[in-house]
Amino acid sequence: MMRWPLLLLLLPLAAGAADLKQRQCFPAQELRVCLWQDARLAARQDGGFGGGSEGDGWKPALAQSELRIYDSQGGQLSRLRVGRVSKLERTRLSDGGKPVFLLQEDHSAGFGSYSGVEARPFTVGARGIRFAQPEGRDPAQPFAMANALKSGWKEAPNGFLLASCAPDFPAKGEWDGETFRVSYRRLKLQDGQWRLTERSERGFWENEGAFPAERLFPK
Repeated sequence: MMRWPLLLLLLPLAAGAADLKQRQCFPAQELRVCLWQDARLAARQDGGFGGGSEGDGWKPALAQSELRIYDSQGGQLSRLRVGRVSKLERTRLSDGGKPVFLLQEDHSAGFGSYSGVEARPFTVGARGIRFAQPEGRDPAQPFAMANALKSGWKEAPNGFLLASCAPDFPAKGEWDGETFRVSYRRLKLQDGQWRLTERSERGFWENEGAFPAERLFPK
């Protein structure tokens, strides 16, 4: 049975970054997972989210944020570099008793329909962080849920609902500039594995109002 791939960058535990400050921390059974962020962002209530430039406007440049895992005695086990403008969120989901968290990274460019925040579900164990990777997908392409003008997601029982809208290009000829297709995907956690199902139909949707009804998504 295929399990989630382990995506963990182990860094020297003694090499702390003096310009990082702990911003968030959550218990994960006997462990803790914490987000450390550039001290200039950590001091802000919004953590830099919504700035529209991935933190590029800071001088000197912002340091990369880090996810750090600690044991019950407070000892640091490992750390993983993540986006400069990031935040953690605990979901209502669990995998065999392990809580499922979200790492959200703000890649907003301040314009365009497809740049925004990417969220990646994960769990924490003594060996590191396991990011959700749907069964059958290439592990070299980490799975992420986008939240932008033409894409969005919401938590649902046992997983997440994901909606997105894109031009419906014809098999031959040029796109007419008006025809779009909406994709409805369900990411479901079942028996320790993430499964992704999808359907699509012609239509148009933007992430500025109500999220599509759950009946539109595959079971």
